[in-house]
Amino acid sequence: MRDGPPPVWNAVPPRNPRFVGRDPVLAGMRDHLSKGRPGLALTGMGGIGKTQIALEYLYRHVDDYDAVWWISAADIKSVRESFAELGQRLAVGHDARAALRALAEGVPSGRWLVVLDGASGPVEIEPYLPDGPHGHFIVTSRNPEWPFPTFGIEVFSRRESLRLLTLRDTGMTAEDADRIAEAVGDLPLAIEQASAWIAVTGDTPETYLRMFDSALKELTSSGESPQADLSAIWTVSLRTLSEKHPGAEALLGLLTFFEATRISRADLKTVPTVEIPAALERVLTDPVEQSKALRELNRYAIVKIDHRQGTLQVHRLVRDAVQRRLDEDTADQLGRLANVLEDRVAVDVEWSTDTPAEVDLLKRDALAAVLTRRLTETRERDPRSSLLIHLDGAWGSGKSTLLNFLGRRLTGSGYLVVRYDAWQQSRLSPPWWSLLSALRRKVVTDRKRWERGRLRLRETAERARRSGAQYLLALVLLSVTAGGLALAVRAAIGGAGPFAEVLKITAPAVTALGILWTGSRVAARMLLWGSARGARLFEQSDTNPMGRVAEHFDWLLRHSRKPVVFLIDDLDRCKDVQVVESMEAIQTLVRDAPRRHDPAAPLPPAAYFVVAADGAWLRKAYAAEYGATDSLGYQFLDKLFQLTVPMPALSATAQQRFLGRLLRPGSAETVPWQEVEQAKERIGDADGNEQAVVGTLAAMSPELRDAVAVDATHALLGTSARTQREHILRKFAPLLPPNPRSIKLFLNNYTILRAVRTLEGVAVDIDSLALWTILRHRWPAVADALQREPDAVRGIIEPLWCSETFPDELQAMARSPELRAVVMHRPGGPLTPDVIRQCCGTA
Repeated sequence: MRDGPPPVWNAVPPRNPRFVGRDPVLAGMRDHLSKGRPGLALTGMGGIGKTQIALEYLYRHVDDYDAVWWISAADIKSVRESFAELGQRLAVGHDARAALRALAEGVPSGRWLVVLDGASGPVEIEPYLPDGPHGHFIVTSRNPEWPFPTFGIEVFSRRESLRLLTLRDTGMTAEDADRIAEAVGDLPLAIEQASAWIAVTGDTPETYLRMFDSALKELTSSGESPQADLSAIWTVSLRTLSEKHPGAEALLGLLTFFEATRISRADLKTVPTVEIPAALERVLTDPVEQSKALRELNRYAIVKIDHRQGTLQVHRLVRDAVQRRLDEDTADQLGRLANVLEDRVAVDVEWSTDTPAEVDLLKRDALAAVLTRRLTETRERDPRSSLLIHLDGAWGSGKSTLLNFLGRRLTGSGYLVVRYDAWQQSRLSPPWWSLLSALRRKVVTDRKRWERGRLRLRETAERARRSGAQYLLALVLLSVTAGGLALAVRAAIGGAGPFAEVLKITAPAVTALGILWTGSRVAARMLLWGSARGARLFEQSDTNPMGRVAEHFDWLLRHSRKPVVFLIDDLDRCKDVQVVESMEAIQTLVRDAPRRHDPAAPLPPAAYFVVAADGAWLRKAYAAEYGATDSLGYQFLDKLFQLTVPMPALSATAQQRFLGRLLRPGSAETVPWQEVEQAKERIGDADGNEQAVVGTLAAMSPELRDAVAVDATHALLGTSARTQREHILRKFAPLLPPNPRSIKLFLNNYTILRAVRTLEGVAVDIDSLALWTILRHRWPAVADALQREPDAVRGIIEPLWCSETFPDELQAMARSPELRAVVMHRPGGPLTPDVIRQCCGTA
């Protein structure tokens, strides 16, 4: 039995402790799904128990599944958003289609179960039914027509009704229970309501039957049809609430007007500035009164409370019954209040921690997918070429979050991910040693247990071989010392007899082995750089320490069964000297790769480094170490990194959207899903043509661009798009320095800039983005100044204004005729302030 839920678990309601009967249905479901059939539907009238049957099946067989995803399927928008969330949890994408593909392939979720609760019909829901041999789906619906096997659910048998009615301690006789079951037609939800009312009030079954009969006659005389809407079943409980718990009745009225199937209790924490009924105001403003009201609603089985998820649920039939009892003015007032509570920007926001996010609200996971793809392409094209990537962003821009998503994706793609916190390690050891130690641990733990010891011994032998005579001399001295102590111990043992003879053999041996073991461990830590102190000693005693370290780094790469990626975080929290030492250690380990230190050894695979740090901080560190000049820091970073990835910017629209998602998690988007699907089709029809994709995005509203940004980014990363892009960008070659590296960096940086801007929902023109990429590459200090103040470009376009718009140290560069030629170049130019804002993602 598994302890707790499976690894992937979403929105599953608590198990019903009073579930009874339904054994034939549950057995039939089990038989059907165990034969490899993908899914089934539970159909029947409202209140018949479809949801409870699906829930009971889930809990009985939860150990069979690695992923369980419960979806409230009353509207298609919720279905699509829930599958999109599943895609993020599985790290396969941001839309429903990616999640459905992953489920069909069984990667990485294994066996799965998806429950679509309360679906309206097959036309809407069929595109979202998961398929494949790896899991099952269950649909619950009042609609009996489905293109796959259905289980029609009937009312309780009388035996099941009697069992549920007598579960609570009400003192009800079998005859009383039979009369109540007959009156409510054995409807499970009505049976539960009647049982709860009798248990809570302490009244007799006769009283309940009398009140029920009265309500039935009243509804019949007013023209209502109890058989159709079942309102009479709840009239008894609602009247009791009105008399004894007016606050609970008022709160129930409000809850019935929420659109969400599950209502978050957080929505009831604040009172917006709209008119509120007097009976309701105290419940919304006093947490104690609110808890009392909810407790009463739960006791009467009118509202279900999920304490784990902090949600409330009101059955559709209860909603209808409550709303029928309200006068028009009250219904209108409660409806407006519910809309405000659901859609408001809350005043009382739940505390949000500053730790890296696990839920992707800013498309960081989509950017992680872009980087994973880039790394994989590099590895496939030339597995011996290293790649250093710089994630450039200020503190708080989400670099650690992006590294988390990237690490998850790389691990799922077969990489050995080595996480390295530069700030934590900087105070403990030389950077090269902590990098090497982190790699060693990952390579060893990636092996099976029985292989780890052997690899550790081989790795220690390699270090001993590279450490030279010092370690061998230490071992010789240890051996001599151990032998001498062993002889001394043997001589000290006196006496005769079998025991003494055994002791004379074992005691010296144990002594010698203990000395050798302890001494060799100490020697390894001190002489084989097995500790931070040993690493510093190695640096001081060896004539070529970094050369030997690089050789050992290669040895570890050759013995890793997976390509290695280092994720370096928090470098911009280190001091200047620590920043430079860390970057020089990284450069030393990869700059000459592949190296053939041993002509007979195979070439090692390359290692990849992703460094998340504020570029301004890195440049400052290099300037402090090597002398302050305008461009020194930029030159160092330009030589270090083959790809610089700017962290996505937050425009005003994106900030508003992000804030809304934080304040109201799971809030509905404003773009109809039909428009989103049509926009995705138009992007697909562009067939990777970048001009067509960008033009399609430019014609959309900001909200629609945001909804399809991930799809557009993937469309722009295909082989066809890359070939067309290289052809289009060829005309900008005369603006670049005449060397192959500059051209390669230009293409790399343009591609990643296009991906980042597209994820932000910015549809910047191809030629303008190309000019900005060239400007960033050739005059990065000027580009940083323009990013901070785009209007300063006037000083480049009109040199007379240069002294007014640029600081003294940048004026010489800003007056460069070559820079002005780039800014004014046609096509693409001139780079106006608005165009620069687009290129920087701040428009």
